[in-house]
Amino acid sequence: MSVNQISDIDRIAYNEEFKVDYEREKSLLSKCVRTDGLQKAGTITWDVVDPSEQAQTRTRDGEIPIAQLGLGQVTATPQEDFGGKYTIDNFDAFRTNSNVRSMQMRKAGAACYRKRDQLIINALDAATATQGTIAFSSLGPILEWVSDLEDNDIPTDDGKVWGVVTPKALRQMMRINEFKSADFIETKKMENGLPSLGFYRWLGVNWFSHTGLTGKGTSTATCHMFHESAIGAQAAGEPDYHAYYYEPQHRWENYAVIMHCAKLVLPRGVQKAVHNDTAAFS
Repeated sequence: MSVNQISDIDRIAYNEEFKVDYEREKSLLSKCVRTDGLQKAGTITWDVVDPSEQAQTRTRDGEIPIAQLGLGQVTATPQEDFGGKYTIDNFDAFRTNSNVRSMQMRKAGAACYRKRDQLIINALDAATATQGTIAFSSLGPILEWVSDLEDNDIPTDDGKVWGVVTPKALRQMMRINEFKSADFIETKKMENGLPSLGFYRWLGVNWFSHTGLTGKGTSTATCHMFHESAIGAQAAGEPDYHAYYYEPQHRWENYAVIMHCAKLVLPRGVQKAVHNDTAAFS
């Protein structure tokens, strides 16, 4: 009778659970946009009303002046994005790990959520109003930034204005006494009315950081302040997951897919500012 001479220490063993490298696994920007677009014939349409209408005085002829609503529309075409696809066959060294398929699904879904955020960031980047490079550690430039958005008749008292900045820009803001003081900030990090890891509400703006902003880590990192009505983003639900056996190749395959789009709807509702992410903290 033959005896297995290979000791346990010589065998390759795998953990029962994978430890995932850090990555964004959910959409951080979906909560900051309008999702009331209508789909027809493969096109998403958002309605916009011109706000320039003024009350008119009736003249001596007794006729009530006729006004125009100033309706406008912005459209976008949904695109189909895939997370994955991943395969498992008999040559896969990890095929005996029961968590392989769940990990593949997790990563496929995360890829779809990151793409959703990227579409929204692309829409924000399309805005042209900008403060240029400002010092995020100083109160004055931040006040100017918020004031310029308000000057465009954008309300900051309805809880729908968002400030999305790079992690280093947010940490620079921590040097502003009024930002880190409970005497000035309206809420500590709150979401849905409860303490959470959501955002800081200050100056009528919901502030949070995002690692996917254009130029992050460089001297020209683009940060955004915007009203949620300024960006339209639609998705056909959450990512749709597919797992199946592919007979011609004798292997298991899985992927995630999402149909979505995003568009700049109200340009005056977005104000950009550039942060130097390479600047040292002093």
